[in-house]
Amino acid sequence: MLKSGTLITVKREADKKKNAVYHGPRFDVYAEDEHGTIYDLEMQNQNHHDIEKRMAIYQGKLENQALYAGQSFSERRQTVILFLCDHDVYNLNRVHYQLIPQLVGHPEILIDNGETNVIVNLKGDASKQAALNQEMLTYFNDGTVTGKFSAALDRAVREVKNDVKKGENYMTIEEYAARQSAYAREEERAEKEAQTIKGLVTLNLDKDQIIKFLIDNFNLDKQEALAAYERVMATA
Repeated sequence: MLKSGTLITVKREADKKKNAVYHGPRFDVYAEDEHGTIYDLEMQNQNHHDIEKRMAIYQGKLENQALYAGQSFSERRQTVILFLCDHDVYNLNRVHYQLIPQLVGHPEILIDNGETNVIVNLKGDASKQAALNQEMLTYFNDGTVTGKFSAALDRAVREVKNDVKKGENYMTIEEYAARQSAYAREEERAEKEAQTIKGLVTLNLDKDQIIKFLIDNFNLDKQEALAAYERVMATA
């Protein structure tokens, strides 16, 4: 998470992201600190079960600015994606989750590729956070400005909201409808999987049997089936 005391320059990112739908609290904020670290803050008010893939796309967007021509790869600037969610993505009652790459077979070996991906649960207990993170959670929960960081965020948010008339910042109606339709299909599929898992549990099938059933009947690979199973069992 962000370190307390770090000064951050914040600005709207409309010129870097051409397809955006600024609806309700959904917006982008681009930031840099005095160490050269680049931040992209994304607001997420619905769980579409695709946040990890979206983070990868946003990281790709920041990579173009992380290294200048002629620099060595060791000079790559750190890039941070912060997804601010008003729901608990993994239902583990954590205030934030950091996604990190690991060496397969050796989870103790962490891979430093210059990327940091953090999911913030805005409904988490802010009292467990450092001062700067408490300020951020407070701002995104109720809009209250309590310091320099949240004041800079608030200015950026207002700029974005005042820029809604610029059509290039929006998806076309067709693009938006297509995305919403895709999300609806994903939600329907996830609900069907959830009901199936719950039904199999009541039939006393064990975890391995349920995973196999999902693989055989829902065209999922083992990792996807396991994720679906754990997501349902976490809320059971």
